[in-house]
Amino acid sequence: MEIAPLTSADAAALLPLVEALARHHGDAHGATAATLARDLDDGWLWGFGAGNPLLGYILLMPHAQAQFGRRGADIHHLFVRPEARRRGLARGLIERAEADARRRQCSYLVIGAHRGNDAARATYETAGYTWTEPTFWRFRKML
Repeated sequence: MEIAPLTSADAAALLPLVEALARHHGDAHGATAATLARDLDDGWLWGFGAGNPLLGYILLMPHAQAQFGRRGADIHHLFVRPEARRRGLARGLIERAEADARRRQCSYLVIGAHRGNDAARATYETAGYTWTEPTFWRFRKML
């Protein structure tokens, strides 16, 4: 199946998948096609989509370990429609993201998953990712 870079022109097709991922996690969503187009257009997010119509996607954003001089990328979203799972789409999207991260001179990728999401954990471990025990607290302030 074709895996292609996502552009702002894909925002309307991407939105239902972003909403589906939010529902899967029980999250509210406020994304719109316009906010997705903005973020893809200015490079805040980049990623790849699988299929036409879109069956899955992966979105990345910059990550860094400045103290080590390392560039990385955070796999912000990875989602495959339930009816398209178990066909290797997630693996293909991860591999495409890894190749792109190498091209961008990244030396690592990170990805998070909700505790208890055993399917995601198995996917990431099969792809060679290791779980790391957090060593710091994370805080957030809404602006």
